Amino acid sequence: MKPRVILSTCLTCITVMTVGCGLVGGDVIGGTFSDTGNDTANRFFHRASLLQNGQVMVSGGMRINLIPATLVSLSDLSFFDPVANSFSASFQPTGGGPMVTPSLSVARSSHTQTTLQDGRVLITGGRTNATGTNPGTPINSVEIFDPLTGTIQAGPAMSTQRTDHTASLLPDGRVVVAGGGTWQIFDPTTDTWSVSFALQRTRAAHAAVALPDHDGPGLHRVLLIAGNGNGSTTLELLNPDATMSTLLSATLTIGVDDLAATLLNDGTVLIVAGQHITNGDTVDLSYRYDPVTDIITPTAPPPGLANGISDHQIVALDRFAIIFGGEQQVSGVDTELDYAAVYDGATGDWPFVTTMNHPHDDFAAVLLPDDRILLIDGGVPFLNMAFPSNAVEIFTPTLIKLGDMNNDTILNELDVLPFVGVLIDPDTASSLERCAADTNGDHSLDARDIQMFVNALISGLP
Repeated sequence: MKPRVILSTCLTCITVMTVGCGLVGGDVIGGTFSDTGNDTANRFFHRASLLQNGQVMVSGGMRINLIPATLVSLSDLSFFDPVANSFSASFQPTGGGPMVTPSLSVARSSHTQTTLQDGRVLITGGRTNATGTNPGTPINSVEIFDPLTGTIQAGPAMSTQRTDHTASLLPDGRVVVAGGGTWQIFDPTTDTWSVSFALQRTRAAHAAVALPDHDGPGLHRVLLIAGNGNGSTTLELLNPDATMSTLLSATLTIGVDDLAATLLNDGTVLIVAGQHITNGDTVDLSYRYDPVTDIITPTAPPPGLANGISDHQIVALDRFAIIFGGEQQVSGVDTELDYAAVYDGATGDWPFVTTMNHPHDDFAAVLLPDDRILLIDGGVPFLNMAFPSNAVEIFTPTLIKLGDMNNDTILNELDVLPFVGVLIDPDTASSLERCAADTNGDHSLDARDIQMFVNALISGLP
């Protein structure tokens, strides 16, 4: 039976309807969590990034020894293989040779880890020599991991000690590191740092977002948001090419640190929650910031979290942002979270809320090349405290494909009758079916979707 025959005979029975889909075809409509191999160490306050060979490298962090009870800084590295779904302390150098088991020269936590465009990994600052309840002292040391040889070498030290700072990779390969009262630029072509430049406001445990070029060729920008210091409500724009910073007019309602922010595909920045800078309680506030107009607008906070969230991770997928884990703090009492939610940048709401398999607090999240998201370790509740774990899980987003009415990832004749049925009677269709039938992505179901469906169907047929 020809698809075009079915559709042409049904055109007369379709009444134009404007039934809101809520999501557009090709969108994130949810997802599932699956446990994968445990990390080689229990840790929190660690860092992770994707290597060019597709593996994920995890570095440092802290563990807790129970007898005697004390924090311990870690020098451990581990490597996650997304094909085998397992971790190893050993690494196969991409340049050949035997397996190696590298480790940091300086044990550290609350550092930064950035995979450079040449494949090496830049590790900066953090805290070392944790003991008792003291997380350690800030350091300015830098290390560089080279996957070609599987070795770590000392890099040039930063001009000052930094911890809870940020590192932002620019399109030209440079890295902007900011924290405390200054910022610097690392040039991987010469392995050198620029001189330090003063920040307009001091900040740590802030958020940083590399912005797209909207002012002219090569004019890179890094947006700093809030943080612990005298800039807790402020936004600051760093211009690495002019080596200057500008305090922006837009401000947050409440000063926070331990917040999260990410760039959406429309160029705006989603800013989510954090901890009140004075009393430490988590806040239930979110914003959208437009860097072109310097206007900040409140947006819906993550639902079901009246007491807010902090120490969470946020990962952008096109116009969507997905937040994971973190903690709530109310009157000094922490609760580690297994919370996850999807934010839709087009509608400004949260169409999907779920729970992870495990709580994760002060953990790491890495977007894999296939759009899965790896959630690594972090704090879990134990004896009324956050205890570092080695639990790792993967979030696999569920997507809607345009016209794929049965959600089997294939567009063929089996989708024709369900498509026609949705247009005739959308009220009895599921939300997934309505979203898949909105083939022109205008949030309405009407005859205009038919031609888009036919084109997609014909192009998908042999």
